[in-house]
Amino acid sequence: MVQIFRAFAIIAVVLIHTTPGAYWQVFFRPFINFAVATFLFLSGYLTKIDNDNWGAFYKKRIIRILIPYVIWTVVYTIIFLDLSHLHKKLLTANASFHMYYLAVYIQFVLLTPIIGKLAKSKYMHLGWLVAPISIIVFNYYRLLSGQELNPTVSLIWSDAFLGWFTFYYLGLILGNRMIEKNYSLKMLTILYLTSIVLQMGEGYGWLMLGGSDCGSQLKLSTLLTSSLFLLIIYTILRKGNIDIQNKYLRMIGDYSFGIYLCHVMVLFVIMPLFPFSRSFPFLITAVVVLLLSLCLCYLGHRVLGEKVSRWLGLI
Repeated sequence: MVQIFRAFAIIAVVLIHTTPGAYWQVFFRPFINFAVATFLFLSGYLTKIDNDNWGAFYKKRIIRILIPYVIWTVVYTIIFLDLSHLHKKLLTANASFHMYYLAVYIQFVLLTPIIGKLAKSKYMHLGWLVAPISIIVFNYYRLLSGQELNPTVSLIWSDAFLGWFTFYYLGLILGNRMIEKNYSLKMLTILYLTSIVLQMGEGYGWLMLGGSDCGSQLKLSTLLTSSLFLLIIYTILRKGNIDIQNKYLRMIGDYSFGIYLCHVMVLFVIMPLFPFSRSFPFLITAVVVLLLSLCLCYLGHRVLGEKVSRWLGLI
């Protein structure tokens, strides 16, 4: 089931990056804003905080990300014709707008022992404050004051783990059985759908205040919606009474990392090669981008083999 949820997450990522602006961001994005939250939650859920060899943990997790990060940073720097700033792109994870996730993930890997100690301490509840306080300080201040963040502060915020903390933290806590509760799937679903309405309301407010990023995954309402979605995932995984056996979804989940890395290239380099692609409805564009990205990863894996495919992040 984990790979199925990864499939849902990467489908949502592609949809996020093809969804039009303005009211589409307000009314459609709330249904797919669980994307990055799900990846981070599953990573935390599958991580053990009682570890006698953190060095091996770091080596395995960071090399898994770092080599593809360097390769794809170079690829996107070439694609966007900015080679003179390659060193800056490598340091700031902004060769493309989606590369921030790799920087965020590496931060969580490095901080896992500390986050684990916090989760096991009597101050566990303080962890739930990190993301909402950060979102208020960095996003709401900017929106309500009408002042843009200092470029350096803005760069730090865009690459920082702070706004995403709740999702990894929740995964660690639930995956390590530090909190064990039986949740009603029906009640969680009702609360989730209700929170989507709240997210639409907040997104509309952001739009009225001139916030072009009104569909952002880092809003307080989105924090609530995504957390409820993750509790639904946890409940399904824990009870094990739902098992989606779909080989195509499983394949998408297996190649989700590769799809994440290459789909922006497909969107901006390969899609324009198709006649009339600019006139495609965005849902069609999303499907085509997803399938082309999947094909690239699958064929690359078949041709290059396991080892090289891992270096490239195709699997």
